[in-house]
Amino acid sequence: MAFLELDEIRKEFGDLVAVDDVSLDIEEGQFVTIVGPSGCGKSTILRSITGLETLTDGEIRLEGEDITDLPPYRRNIGLVFQDYALFPHKTVFENVAFGLKMRNAPEAEQRERVEEMLRMVNLEGYEEKYPEECSGGEQQRIAVARAIAFDPDLVLMDEPLSNLDKNLRTSIRSELRRIQEETGVTTVYVTHNQNEALSLGDKIAVMNDGRLEQFDAPETVYREPETRFVADFLGRSTEVVGTYRRENGRAVAELADGIELEVPADETLAAGDTVSLFLRDEKLKLVDGTEPTSNVIQGTVESVDYRGRDINYFIRVPELDQTLQVSHIADHSEETFHELGDTVSMHIEPENVTCLPAGDAPVAEQGEP
Repeated sequence: MAFLELDEIRKEFGDLVAVDDVSLDIEEGQFVTIVGPSGCGKSTILRSITGLETLTDGEIRLEGEDITDLPPYRRNIGLVFQDYALFPHKTVFENVAFGLKMRNAPEAEQRERVEEMLRMVNLEGYEEKYPEECSGGEQQRIAVARAIAFDPDLVLMDEPLSNLDKNLRTSIRSELRRIQEETGVTTVYVTHNQNEALSLGDKIAVMNDGRLEQFDAPETVYREPETRFVADFLGRSTEVVGTYRRENGRAVAELADGIELEVPADETLAAGDTVSLFLRDEKLKLVDGTEPTSNVIQGTVESVDYRGRDINYFIRVPELDQTLQVSHIADHSEETFHELGDTVSMHIEPENVTCLPAGDAPVAEQGEP
């Protein structure tokens, strides 16, 4: 029995199916991220767990107890919102102590717990300040302290870093993970940011159009996507279409006359099947054209995006009528920079090619073993 179980939950708003029969098992102490584009249903899932939305169908169980129909105030769940939702007329102390006060905790316990929480989020001495006197990052940490101060069974975070600038998001992200590891509280974190989802989660759930596309460890989801959507959504990759065949014990996809790539073998594919290959920009490597001799595609530099440490080359391949992106870490001491119009060769190892059945259907519907 998992700590938190979502059992075929479904939420409809009129004719709109916001969450389409999603099942998730989350273990105690895990940090789980739910990621997907706007409108995919991830925030609706979070609101359903809190009781702020009433399910159309399905069950939610917490530690084996069915909480599907419990009102929000009877669910021992901490919430961190996108806009922080701090009380502007209350001090930092009063904000953090709010959940404790609502549970009639003695004043001495409130004081001790608030001080402990503020130390944990590195905001000692902020007790008498008001939210408007604090920066965005400080307000976010206050919101986190409030969410965990009353010792909840579960903490839910809905896009908590989206209002912060990039550098602050990175800093607060590491703080959130540290706090979760120190407290051990089971956490579900919703975001549209792929980097946040991959770096924070023990497990990551990828949502699309109300459906769960994949749920697994971040490295597994990134390296072994089960659907075309996951392969395309996480990271930067180019999709090219080819024809699958087996020869001499190898699996090969022919992309165009004279261009073919060895790919991971897949027993669910038959010779002649049309496949989609996803080539991640960081897995394509520029080579000198002599070594290696296989899994190489040639093209012409169409544009260059120079970012200091990183250089993104956009390589036009006429035979494919496509442009491939190559993300390259520059070695400025020895770097040979390619210019517009240069002919270059790109190599990718077979195991780094994601090969999926062409079309919109997930792999499972194409006949997984």
